[in-house]
Amino acid sequence: MGGPAGDRRRGMGSEVTDEASGWQEAWAAAENGAVAVLDCRQEIPCNPCQEACPNGAIRVEPHVCALPRLDPGACNGCGKCVALCPGMAVFLLDRREKNGFARVTVPYEMGGMPVEGDMVQVVDGEGKALTEGKILKVRAWGGEAPTLLLTVRVPEEVALKVRGVRYRLIELDEGLEVENAPPLSDYAICRCEDVSLQKVRETLRGGVRSLPALRRATRVGLGYCQGLFCQSSLREELAVATGREAWETGSFRVRPPVRPVKLGRLGGENA
Repeated sequence: MGGPAGDRRRGMGSEVTDEASGWQEAWAAAENGAVAVLDCRQEIPCNPCQEACPNGAIRVEPHVCALPRLDPGACNGCGKCVALCPGMAVFLLDRREKNGFARVTVPYEMGGMPVEGDMVQVVDGEGKALTEGKILKVRAWGGEAPTLLLTVRVPEEVALKVRGVRYRLIELDEGLEVENAPPLSDYAICRCEDVSLQKVRETLRGGVRSLPALRRATRVGLGYCQGLFCQSSLREELAVATGREAWETGSFRVRPPVRPVKLGRLGGENA
């Protein structure tokens, strides 16, 4: 496989130049170990990847709405950016095996507790199946609401297209027990503000009955994405708590400006 130069399309199919994507540099650097690959294409106020990086390898410049850029030489492959990206737009690539296979690390927030050694179906950014891969490592990253990171061994020719995995759901009648698996309620429903599903449910049981009230009580939807990724899940939780349909629960109020604006501009200054 020729890497990014041979396949100039991102996981979801949008065509970009090698210079714009930075994949060619990441592909080469991955021969020496894990390196982050950025698949962010939303110009929104968001920079948790930059804040998470201990080496300053990711920069969001010249403003917070700019797309992030990576310095592969400064990346140590720690995976913090993968766990903290609210849009799940970062993954790790490791090509040290040099035998036709590569290792890809992606976030996992679905049902079932993955087990090292299991085979899983890997998918692209549109959820289309690519191939099967073997789980080599499972680790949790985060505070009260950790994100699982799965390292999967896949054929090198699909490594740049992998964005997630489908893992079998564990049925209760199988009689299987998963040791040391945190309950689903411990995982983050709002990744920007690190708010767990458990906290949201406790707040709803306390009498909160609207999305604005839930936002004020827990800070859900107040992060970088402004509820873009968590709002649908929050509406479902609110619907269950109030006995309504999800569409009846309303939505977060959009508050302009949606892009950073200098205070001087708001005051009428020419800048």
